Amino acid sequence: MIKAKTKPKAKAKAKTLSPEEKARRSLQRRHRKEIRDTFAAAGFKRADQASDKEFKFLDVTTDFDDVFILENVVVLAEYTITKESEISAHAKGKYAIYERINNNKDEFVKFARTAPLNIGSELSEKYSDSQVVVVILYCALNTVKAELKQQITYATFMDYSVVRYFQLLTRTVKQSARSELLAFLRVDFAKFGHQALQNNPSPREAFRGSVLPEGQSKFPPGYKVVSFYINPSALLARAYVLRRDGWRDRNGLYQRMIIRRKLESVRKYLLDSKRVFVNNIIVTLPSGTKVLDEHEDTINPSIITQTQPATISLTGDFNSIGLIDGQHRVFSYYEGGTNEDVISELRSQQNLLVTGIIYPTDTSPEEKTRFEAGLFLEINSNQANAKSDLKQAINQIIRPFLTDSIARDVLDAINDGTGVLAGKFSTNLLDGPGLKTTSVVSYGLRPLVRPVATAPLFSKWDDKQKDLMVSAEDDAARKRYIDYCVGKISVFLAAAKSQLPSDRWTTDRKVADRLITPTVINGLIGAMRQAVEAGVEIEFDGLRSKFAGLNGFAFGKYRSSQYTVMASAIYKEFLAPPAQVQDSAMSEAIAEAED
Repeated sequence: MIKAKTKPKAKAKAKTLSPEEKARRSLQRRHRKEIRDTFAAAGFKRADQASDKEFKFLDVTTDFDDVFILENVVVLAEYTITKESEISAHAKGKYAIYERINNNKDEFVKFARTAPLNIGSELSEKYSDSQVVVVILYCALNTVKAELKQQITYATFMDYSVVRYFQLLTRTVKQSARSELLAFLRVDFAKFGHQALQNNPSPREAFRGSVLPEGQSKFPPGYKVVSFYINPSALLARAYVLRRDGWRDRNGLYQRMIIRRKLESVRKYLLDSKRVFVNNIIVTLPSGTKVLDEHEDTINPSIITQTQPATISLTGDFNSIGLIDGQHRVFSYYEGGTNEDVISELRSQQNLLVTGIIYPTDTSPEEKTRFEAGLFLEINSNQANAKSDLKQAINQIIRPFLTDSIARDVLDAINDGTGVLAGKFSTNLLDGPGLKTTSVVSYGLRPLVRPVATAPLFSKWDDKQKDLMVSAEDDAARKRYIDYCVGKISVFLAAAKSQLPSDRWTTDRKVADRLITPTVINGLIGAMRQAVEAGVEIEFDGLRSKFAGLNGFAFGKYRSSQYTVMASAIYKEFLAPPAQVQDSAMSEAIAEAED
């Protein structure tokens, strides 16, 4: 009997995606690719079989979008392009697995080596489960508020500006970005790689040089000045640069991003000449640096009278040597890229002349930052004049009582807070299309927060130390004043925003008539200045009532330079006391009649 042929099943018709879904998936792929490329460039391997693999650990079922491994460091990466308003729910949904992994790290590593994750193929057996460092990395395309980051302490948050920073850094200096990436991931040098296998995980390395008598250095008492030779490989492993577009606390950042064109020009010099640079690199060294004589006894620069030979003993810690001047000369020896076979030999064989300043043991992080910034400005201000934005960034560090510095500190606090402008400012070149800070600081905040008796907010601030804040440089009082300004400004803007359409309260340039622009924000802040000067109470309910009808205000008719005119119009229409409005109207009528 001949069986009838069965008709092949028709293939399921592919679902047609909407343009919005196509755009969302494209954005998701790009975000993921940028992070994968960055980790690969830094030398990490991706555990393909563990990525997007569902697993169950301690009664929690979940997955991670990617798993990256370098030596004994395992990075569990979570990606999201979720909207800013929905990030909190997404991140908190992962809290249970983050907590279990953090509190049961060794057990998780043992579990992850086998099915279903099977990371044992990339994670060397020479590292015991207890020697493995596990990092949970949360990578959000949109802003994660500081408040949420503080709640989820088990994760390291890699904001999109940080992704872009490391993407650019790895493209420029290749695998020499590895140490800085590990520092960002909060990996302790003593627990990384072969150090984790050693009984003495923080070995010192000695470099020959000399030490200058303290009296001849002209630096503050306790600061030691040394010069020594160090090979580029050893320096690259320890160096850090306080770049303004980096990932560290921006209040201490001032140097520019490394310039690829300039870096490659210096690298070409190395390839062509095979000769070391004769001018010195300027660095700061940690207080744990030892200065030893030929008997390995510590040299005290305060009692020597002339420069003498010394051995400079350094630990191998990541981010322990601050590059003040010479980052392009140092990073021209970067690992990877073209001509690596030639450069790798120069990186180990050649020696760079370094002048280093060693901090006293009791120097605070703030004092270190101010010292480095001042030294950087001293060196660079004589070279084609440091740009004004660079000077402003440094003044924020070394001259914090200047009006511009206080205004910028207020803006940073607003941006980092939980108010209606939280996360809306673009604070560095890699932040994306946020609100630019320069004009808001200069034209909006500066007149409002000036620390002088006649200024609007300062005159209303009730603090016992206000009269001595600037003259005595009372930093605690300065911080209290910044908090006061942020509080008042946040209340004022929240009241205004409560009467405005939420869909227009955005920095997105695609939104017609968006309200978060320098002109509108400066206009609102200018109106607040006039209101404070007129004695208007800055409290939410009263201001919200006054702002009734603000959604009908013609924001769009004011051009970019007309925020002062806008401020006066907002103040007169919504905030001015009735008597003042009546007097103003009468004055205008008299003037019109006289004409």
